Amino acid sequence: MTDELDLLREANPVSADTGPWRDRPLNARAELLLRRLPSQDRGRRTVRRVVWSLEAAAAATVLALALTVSGTPSSAVAASRPVPLVAHVSRADVSLTEIVRRARAAAEESPGRSERGSHFQSWALSMKSGEDAVTLPRESLTRWNADGSGSTLEVATDPRHPGRPVIEDGPPPRTVHDGKVLSEERYPPGINGANESYFEDPPTGASALREYLAVWTPDADRDPAELLSAVGSFLTVWTPGPRQRADIATLLSGLEGLRPAGRVTDRLGREGQGFRFTGTPGGRYLIVLDPDDGRVLDIEETFTRDAPEYRVKAGDVMSYTAYIS
Repeated sequence: MTDELDLLREANPVSADTGPWRDRPLNARAELLLRRLPSQDRGRRTVRRVVWSLEAAAAATVLALALTVSGTPSSAVAASRPVPLVAHVSRADVSLTEIVRRARAAAEESPGRSERGSHFQSWALSMKSGEDAVTLPRESLTRWNADGSGSTLEVATDPRHPGRPVIEDGPPPRTVHDGKVLSEERYPPGINGANESYFEDPPTGASALREYLAVWTPDADRDPAELLSAVGSFLTVWTPGPRQRADIATLLSGLEGLRPAGRVTDRLGREGQGFRFTGTPGGRYLIVLDPDDGRVLDIEETFTRDAPEYRVKAGDVMSYTAYIS
């Protein structure tokens, strides 16, 4: 029996250092949700949202290194909290129905395939009770090769220059401009994303994609907030092809409570069409889509209520992700 137990322990697939279940600190949203648990009966849904919100940032590590970027003092970091994206309503607005139609047309003209790997910038608020919030900006690039080998590069960006890409997509990828390398991993042939969530190729068709996302995010097939969370997480692992872009736009068009917000210029200077969605209590999303092909450009979450304990006001940015590719 002892030998069998030893074999089981050695075969444990859950790593504390890598993969979707790795140990890492809570971000702002997760901390707030956890503190509300004792006073609110939110059930299993809240717990799952807390777990998945951990994907936003490895807070403590990024903070410690971000303070060293280009000699940036801590005061400059604390002062660099991003301003929420602004949406402007105009006659040039494109409806989500039209965006879905354009995305479908683009997919029919050039189906393409989704590519395993992603390139994105993200920011999340890390807070301590009674202290000013500080920023944790980062940029991440993951690429996979035909033989299943791959690499991941994560960089803390200079908070004085938010939105400016700091990683040049290789091969091999290398940092540019201002940035501090947080981690750089290389994977041998044959891994092919098996160390990540969503390791199977995504299916085509909106219904099939919804079921696929629900494997990793429970209730994504029935809860709008969970579905949006799943889409954001999926986009940090895969770069969707035209068909999956159209499927994602179709799924978003079915979100109950999603409302048009207007035209948005994101932090990378890209023009997109914004849509707002109020999910869990205390947070509201702004989803920015490319109006021509339905590609998700940004997902931003802001506070909908004041949190004096953390010196946070309604409208402050809680987190954002800008998908570069």
